[in-house]
Amino acid sequence: MSKNTMDELNALTDELSDVLEGAVEEALPLVEQEDTDLRNLEKATRAVMMRVGRRFLELLVEGSRPDEKEETVPCRCGGTAEFERNRAGTVITTFDQIEFIRGYYLCPECHEGTYPLDERLGLCAGGLSAALQETVALIGIHVPFEVSSELLERLTQVSISDNGVRESTECIGQERLEAEQALVDAAWDPDRFELPEGPEEPPERLYGSIDGTSVRTEEGWREAKLGSWYTTDKPPEREPLEEWTPRAEDISYYGDIKEAEKFGRLVYLKGRQQGVHEAEEIVFVADGAKWIWNVVEEHFPDAVQIVDWYHAAEHIWEVANTVYGEGSDAAQEWAEEQLDGLWEGDLTHVLQALRAQLNSDLEEDPARQAITYFENNRHRMRYPEFRAQGYQIGSGTIESGCKRVIGARLKQAGMTWTLEGARQMIKARSTYLSDEWNAFCNQRQPPRRTYSRCVA
Repeated sequence: MSKNTMDELNALTDELSDVLEGAVEEALPLVEQEDTDLRNLEKATRAVMMRVGRRFLELLVEGSRPDEKEETVPCRCGGTAEFERNRAGTVITTFDQIEFIRGYYLCPECHEGTYPLDERLGLCAGGLSAALQETVALIGIHVPFEVSSELLERLTQVSISDNGVRESTECIGQERLEAEQALVDAAWDPDRFELPEGPEEPPERLYGSIDGTSVRTEEGWREAKLGSWYTTDKPPEREPLEEWTPRAEDISYYGDIKEAEKFGRLVYLKGRQQGVHEAEEIVFVADGAKWIWNVVEEHFPDAVQIVDWYHAAEHIWEVANTVYGEGSDAAQEWAEEQLDGLWEGDLTHVLQALRAQLNSDLEEDPARQAITYFENNRHRMRYPEFRAQGYQIGSGTIESGCKRVIGARLKQAGMTWTLEGARQMIKARSTYLSDEWNAFCNQRQPPRRTYSRCVA
């Protein structure tokens, strides 16, 4: 360690000691008050730690300044930026706003200014630090922005406006959106055709599922599509597969508001990231929506296709309640007989029973709708075969995902979103609920400002 470095560290230690000593002197009178309680002592301690931490961070930033004796530095345009002067800057951090001085350089060719210190540390002068932005967004994806602002201040003693919380949250979502779009563009570019690699150890059996839910936007109600890839736990050794209910594990979500065909591309690429191209077996479980199975058949033609058991059962119950009266014993008896037949794979018997309930007087006859549903999805309703293989036959994973990823944040009372804001929130929440938040934030580029001089 050089003598200069030791001198700088000693100077840093001395200044921090002075700051801490002054903060303690300010806090001591509080201890002497008879009505002081632990809450007030905690507040005082937090204030001291924020003050010390803020100054410590300022000193670390100051110590990170590059050698500014250089008269020029390289510019992004390929030219050379020349030293102009030292300038003050501020940035809001998790320790509140800090101040610093750094050198400013200006390129005479492109007229863009640069700060080597900002570039080195990823500073966004006048804005939020990357760490604070990610913290703010983490709160913003969970609760409404106006609540987020208050919650942030109570937890961190840092004040950010409602709009600032919104901007930080949407920024993370937009970056995720752009990363996924870049993935799609690279894969569908005939000159590049770059496909993502999967995990080092591909899963033996990989499940996929897709569903849609409505979101209110300024452009009207729009269908937000959500997909998931996941595995399940292992069956117990002594329990028959037919009696075992698999539970989803390692769930990865991805969502968007776009046409089914374009969303299908994202489904495919997200699947590759999870190892779908190397998995021994692919199983898709979803409801009977035609667009879903079109996506599956286009991108995963060899996948096992399973229509969610509970959606199929709902059609039977709707017919039973319409014909025999909701809640009646006759409706119960008829429905249970058809459900037993469906469970055991006797779909022919179920269809015969449904045809016997056709009613031409009804404009929207539930029996006719059920017949169409079962006939279109007959090959996806081989439930005895699926159970014997230990497959999951319910789409509860994706339905729960729609509630967690989309409903819990975007469908609260009175909420209306911009289309882009809804997409960004879906992207950000998908990232967090897929347990990918830390990994995504660690690789993202820090926020940056450009400094351009207007030239007459």
